[in-house]
Amino acid sequence: MDSQNTTSTKLDVYQIVTDRMITLLEQGTAPWQKPWTDSGIPMNLLSKRAYRGVNLWLLLSLDYERNLFLTWDQIKKLGASVKQGEHGHVVVFWRTLPKKKEGDDGEEKKQIPMLRYYKVFNVAQIRDLPANMVEPIVAGEQDTFLQCEPIYNMMPQCPDLRHKGQSAYYDPKEDYVNMPGKKTFKKAEGYYATLFHELVHSTGHEKRLNRPTLTEMAEFGSDMYSIEELVAELGAAYLSASTGILERVEKNSAAYLNGWIAKLKNDKRFIIQASGQAQRAVDFILNRQFPADDPKEVEQSELLGE
Repeated sequence: MDSQNTTSTKLDVYQIVTDRMITLLEQGTAPWQKPWTDSGIPMNLLSKRAYRGVNLWLLLSLDYERNLFLTWDQIKKLGASVKQGEHGHVVVFWRTLPKKKEGDDGEEKKQIPMLRYYKVFNVAQIRDLPANMVEPIVAGEQDTFLQCEPIYNMMPQCPDLRHKGQSAYYDPKEDYVNMPGKKTFKKAEGYYATLFHELVHSTGHEKRLNRPTLTEMAEFGSDMYSIEELVAELGAAYLSASTGILERVEKNSAAYLNGWIAKLKNDKRFIIQASGQAQRAVDFILNRQFPADDPKEVEQSELLGE
């Protein structure tokens, strides 16, 4: 990778990402509550691969007309250039580095994950792109690609769905989701957004993703509990945005935003950890398979650029 593109954790990537998220929350909107139906899900222009994890929310918050991005190297290879005064946007990825254990002969190496960041540029920041490379927006072209009901019906190892009482929750001991009746919600969108939240919780069950923030049954208000709640928030937001219902179920009250601001200020790893877990939960629900045995694939799994 080009040294101009990638940077190690010397600048504290966790803090860079966390500070950005706090700034957005302080402006009055949760980054994960922004729909992408008009501008498209953030993706790399050349590879057509969508950005994942915390990168999705970082790039979605930029409010470009088209959520299409390129790396510095890609821009150069296309013979294009960045417009004067424009700056790149941070995306993060993991690189696994080998480290010898003290006292051994180098026969066995410990793998050390390192968080690094890259910079990408939106197509609006670039000049001299090849003609017709960025197609004009056509009304109605950004149709949502998922429907609400099939998400539950097609989820692998789907938990039972029950409707008893007026509470929404996931019971990890008996492995079922409870929902109030659909007619008790003012709009159907509210029912499905709530269902998505509980389905994301259910992915943490030991027979699915075995997520410690769920399986260890952390106490209300604890760090583990808060991470699990944000995992469910982020996962549900992704599914809601993908079905086009997000705009009608936004949750941007002052108390809601301030609660997450406090958590982020207390733990700089909070948002990156929760975003990664939420991405895995969504992949499970949608039965998406991503290879994890190829070191290069793992390294690029968050960058998704080249």
